[in-house]
Amino acid sequence: MKRVFSALGRCLILCGLLLALSANALAGGFALYEYSNRSVAMGTTGIAQAGDASVVATNPALMTRLEDNQTLVGMVAIQPAGEVVIGGNSTKTKDQTFLVPHAYYVHKYNDNVWLGVGEFTRFGLGMEYPDNWIGKDELTNILLETFSLNPSIAFKFNEHFSAAVGIELMKGNVLIEKTPTIATLPTKVKIEGETVTATGNLGLHYQFNDQWGVGFTYRAPAKVCTDGKIKFSGGAPLADAKAYVATTLPSSYSLGVAYQPTDDWNIEFDVVHTRWEHTKNLKIDTDSAVGDSVVDMYYKNTWRLQLGTEYWVKDWAAVRLGYIWDQSPIRHGSASFMLPSNDRHLFSGGLGFKGENWTCDLAYSYIVSKDRHGMKIGSHDNVDFKDGDTHIAGLSVGYVF
Repeated sequence: MKRVFSALGRCLILCGLLLALSANALAGGFALYEYSNRSVAMGTTGIAQAGDASVVATNPALMTRLEDNQTLVGMVAIQPAGEVVIGGNSTKTKDQTFLVPHAYYVHKYNDNVWLGVGEFTRFGLGMEYPDNWIGKDELTNILLETFSLNPSIAFKFNEHFSAAVGIELMKGNVLIEKTPTIATLPTKVKIEGETVTATGNLGLHYQFNDQWGVGFTYRAPAKVCTDGKIKFSGGAPLADAKAYVATTLPSSYSLGVAYQPTDDWNIEFDVVHTRWEHTKNLKIDTDSAVGDSVVDMYYKNTWRLQLGTEYWVKDWAAVRLGYIWDQSPIRHGSASFMLPSNDRHLFSGGLGFKGENWTCDLAYSYIVSKDRHGMKIGSHDNVDFKDGDTHIAGLSVGYVF
């Protein structure tokens, strides 16, 4: 038992270091699925088959399919880009690269119980525009960061069925910047804050035989309310004050089916349903003279289809491919400069290597967003979003004890 807590303690320390390292890490989307580079290469699948310790994030019930204690650490670099056109005036979003880390540890306590802990990012939003662009009154910068620490316990009831539960501790940071006109004067407004909240998750897995398996995961919604400040500079002479930003992050249901035609080849298909109806609005309460505001979201519930495959060409080397169709929650009539993009297609690939105890995974993914035309955002009509794409690349290293 002492060895269990010692190992979990070391992993928690590592997770803490990665959280510190990733103080500015997020991506140009809202819901993120880059939990490991094996998963990224295979279309972010991982609900129905166990590949490595990142099952703590994808489906903790799969911990019972890992025979040995193991750990996994890694990083994913995300580089989004896009262009917004307002009345013929084109503005490209600023070039940004975000580093998103992950770390996991899984311990087999006995033949029926497994323990695991993981650090990863489930939500992130990043969009920055030039300070003097035409839409600066609505937004110049938005950063929404979340970092999750997720301990879980899994139970193996028999050779076919396993279940797991977990507690997710989520740290969130928000930064919003814009330059509206206040009392006829352009005034830079900066709102920032941070919070810690808790939610939970559930995982189920059933292995029919050596070839077929099915998995299910549920993650509960999370209410977040940041405690911070609103600051003013230039323009109207307003005093800084306290500010609170509140919203609810959505729940999700994931169902996956895995098929292994041969010992060297496996395939997985997942369906992810995200209940964005929980994210009704973004409330900003301040003690300043500008008062409070509410940004209505009107998000729709979405579907995400994930397909991935892995083939071991050698005992020590694997080739991986994946494809994803990801539906946007943004309705055409309620788009914003925070997240103007549309549905997305993701194409991924990567390589896996393994030795006696070590594993190494390399991944690359390219995301292309469907253009969106004729939007109305605030006082701006005929807004288009085009040429939205994202490059993702990463490395994960694992060790089996």
